[in-house]
Amino acid sequence: MVEALSLPSGANPVAVLLHPSTVPIVDVFRSLSRLEDQYDLALLDGPEQALATYTQSETAKGIVSDALLLAFALTRQRGRPFIHRPVGSRHGSLDEYSLLTLIGASRGSSPEVALEAARHLDIVSLDFMSALAGDLVRQIELGAVAFDVPSLSEFRAIMGVGDVEEVVVETALTRTGFNFRHQ
Repeated sequence: MVEALSLPSGANPVAVLLHPSTVPIVDVFRSLSRLEDQYDLALLDGPEQALATYTQSETAKGIVSDALLLAFALTRQRGRPFIHRPVGSRHGSLDEYSLLTLIGASRGSSPEVALEAARHLDIVSLDFMSALAGDLVRQIELGAVAFDVPSLSEFRAIMGVGDVEEVVVETALTRTGFNFRHQ
């Protein structure tokens, strides 16, 4: 579940609450800056172990590996750092929400949503990023972690683009996904 609520805070009034199963995936991206400072792959053990509670150990390793490739490519292409919350936090930034949306939309079912997420993330070459995100999504779908892609209007509502409206998306109880609200 991802839930976004309007909160009274200066420049960014939206807080995104990540489902526990998506936190380890986002943590790989969050760990990248620490990984660049001290190239110690043990920093990725935490996210991998957390993912192993939702999927097989080998699949967890594949998810971390594919997420790391995507993280390096995104950081290099973007040219500026992502806004991340602390490792392990269920609270996500809008960059992290956009990243999860891009990953989920990379399945090709929502190209306009993928383009909008890429635009927010300042990604120029969506073809290459979509291929890497698609590899990651295939690994994720082997486990019990799944991404429901928001509609374009839902994504824009969370990002604060367009008309303000309340959006509630419920997901099936058997699948992990997004549930968010914008008021």
